[in-house]
Amino acid sequence: MFNFFGKFGLTKRDLILISLLLLTLVAGLIIKASGWKNARTFDYSSSDAEFEKNLITAFTKVELDAEQKEKLNRLKEYSDSLLNEKENATTLKTGEVPLNKININQALSADLQLLPGIGEVTAERIIEYREQTGKFSTIEDLMNVKGIGVKKFAKLKNLITVN
Repeated sequence: MFNFFGKFGLTKRDLILISLLLLTLVAGLIIKASGWKNARTFDYSSSDAEFEKNLITAFTKVELDAEQKEKLNRLKEYSDSLLNEKENATTLKTGEVPLNKININQALSADLQLLPGIGEVTAERIIEYREQTGKFSTIEDLMNVKGIGVKKFAKLKNLITVN
């Protein structure tokens, strides 16, 4: 028999190990089929009861005193006012101009994109130019950036600053 399995490259030690594993599998199937040991016989009731007690106490409503209720109400009012403020805040849409001048020496890409005619690519070019050459000394230096000519600069000059 060893010669037959030897053709597959198995040694005696491999055959013994495989035989033991198969024997263990068969024994497990016999035990399961006979009902000798039911897998669900472990009693979890004590640990389950403790877990359930902890769960209930963690999620039951805690009684607050008057001071805590007042703080909670003020906090709720404040959070509601912040939500209302956020909903009522006006955001710039395409074509709208920013309320304050944008400092091109400090502005992020998103800020630069608020300017008319400045998209993502041009904003990145402005930042790249600023990083390579240092800060813009005058707003006219912006025309050195590829994609910003005299016409586009004329639209931007009242909306930008270098200070």
